[in-house]
Amino acid sequence: MDTKSYRDQPNQTLAKGLLILEAFTPEHPEWGIRELARELRLNPTTVYRLVSTLHNVGYLEQDPSTRRYSLGPRVMKLAGLYAHHNPLPAVARKVFESYADRFEYNFYLGTLTTRFEGVYLAVLDGRGPIKIVVEPGGSTGLHSTALGKILLAHQDDEYVEEFLRNRQLESYTPRTITSPTELRRQIRLIRQEGVAINDGEHLDDVGAIAVPVYNASGKVTAGVSLAYPRH
Repeated sequence: MDTKSYRDQPNQTLAKGLLILEAFTPEHPEWGIRELARELRLNPTTVYRLVSTLHNVGYLEQDPSTRRYSLGPRVMKLAGLYAHHNPLPAVARKVFESYADRFEYNFYLGTLTTRFEGVYLAVLDGRGPIKIVVEPGGSTGLHSTALGKILLAHQDDEYVEEFLRNRQLESYTPRTITSPTELRRQIRLIRQEGVAINDGEHLDDVGAIAVPVYNASGKVTAGVSLAYPRH
């Protein structure tokens, strides 16, 4: 969820609280109140009230010396429940590890969330030269990565068109697809071939290949990708 989409939610207060939780990332594990308010473009008083509530119930914790906040232990309960009810990430990681000696590059498993975002469920960094900071729970672009494109291609045309209406095709490199017409063309090709390719479209020096993951009823519920240096 981004700072624009929370306004579309039935309960904006709850949406703002979730937006605050999602602001904590490996790159930014701690926030001060005013800093967080500026980042999310929210009123500092509102952020203070929400952060205080999240802190009181254990979803955030505060460093007494710096007064800065980080994720609290109660988040682990939700993560543990998800892992218990969805064993796919653990299974995928075992599969990735079984191929680690054959492919020294990075493996990813991901699925779609609401609001047109992809999320990583499992990650295995290879022994090769690629070092990308990606953690389970992180988001992936649907138009700029192989994993995102394989997930997008296996949605119906109505979903694709709604995605194009609601999401700007942000440019990350000169190769990023920024044309809706080109993205539609690639989606048709992916549906025909069953494989999605990223040729330096999200990170200039990194390519990737992705394929879908089907459930027992034949529906695509996730995707897996292998990233490699473009050279």
